[in-house]
Amino acid sequence: MIEFKQIIMRLRRLNIPLFSCMAGLCVIGVMFVYSACSIRENPEIQIQYMRHAETALAGLLLYLALAAINYRSLFKWVWIFYLFTLILLIMVPFFGNRILGARRWIFGVQPSELAKLAMILMLAWIYGGRKKFGGFMYVLLTALIVGLPTMLILIQPDLGTALVMVPTTFAMMFAADIAARWIWSFFLIGVLLIGTVMGIIYATETIEMPPERRQQLIKATCLKPHQISRLQAFLFPEKDLYGSGYNRHQSEIAVGSGGVYGKGYLKGEQYMLGYLPPSVASNDFIFAVLAEESGFVGSLTVLLLFLGLLLPGLWVAFRCQDNRGRVLCVGVMALIFSHMFINIAMTIGLMPITGLPLPFISYGRTFLLTVMLALGLVQSVSVNGRLPETRF
Repeated sequence: MIEFKQIIMRLRRLNIPLFSCMAGLCVIGVMFVYSACSIRENPEIQIQYMRHAETALAGLLLYLALAAINYRSLFKWVWIFYLFTLILLIMVPFFGNRILGARRWIFGVQPSELAKLAMILMLAWIYGGRKKFGGFMYVLLTALIVGLPTMLILIQPDLGTALVMVPTTFAMMFAADIAARWIWSFFLIGVLLIGTVMGIIYATETIEMPPERRQQLIKATCLKPHQISRLQAFLFPEKDLYGSGYNRHQSEIAVGSGGVYGKGYLKGEQYMLGYLPPSVASNDFIFAVLAEESGFVGSLTVLLLFLGLLLPGLWVAFRCQDNRGRVLCVGVMALIFSHMFINIAMTIGLMPITGLPLPFISYGRTFLLTVMLALGLVQSVSVNGRLPETRF
């Protein structure tokens, strides 16, 4: 009875803005997944909003359960969770389900999404062990912990999920006070690699050269054909409007046609008329559906809800007295921000298409559960992280 009262007292100390913004985004997600799928003839697509709602409810229960538990007691199991996700990632190429040309799901679960949380927990566990980090050994540990799941994810292939781990890792290194020279070194190397790849693709499209030479340069990027097509569509938007650039073009039309107040709920024309394909309308390009129906006002509301989620999460990290809790919160907030920024940017044509979902709004059960579990851990830090570990 005493333990139950303690749990209730802890839940009463929840970070209300963090919880409210998460709940609001989940409700918006259910609404617009329904909007994107309601007119489809396939019954499996029509009921996606129900599955999204069921997943959100299950995630809410897990969220509250984690919030009631002291997060410090969970770190001793972190390495088991990390190894479990690695095993699932190893199994995917052999036993995973192939959907749209990629093997990313096994037993109905997308292990790459779980790997994001496992990576954040492992880094928080290691970084929180000391107050100062500057040794090369910690950089090697970071490369190992992040590199193993990243390589397995790239095999699927899933470049977008692999790339989102980079800013998350940098943010955690910064929060853990890793020597700045390492952070800037990795950042500059990443910018150089991205610039080189983009430069090669641009050169092969604008400079006259033999076809054999062009193929050699494209092969040197080590990217898959569909990834090359997406980058070409980004650099040359008008080149292939009915091929690799089709979804991006239709998404821009949907966002731009929404105007200030939108066309009204369930009145979006781009997806209702089939211009925005049903395979992407409810997940990767859900923001286009939202922007067309609710306009600038609705889009701004969603952005403010994300801001209301991120700022309290960083405030929890700022007030936390435990290094591991602080780094954990920064990692979770960096992951959510990266997903939000990249998804919206690719929807409006400011970034190449990567296939990253919009947190809480895009349809995707594994990803939704993962981010809600991650926020449950942030709530646990909010409840328990302000208290000193030893009380007299």
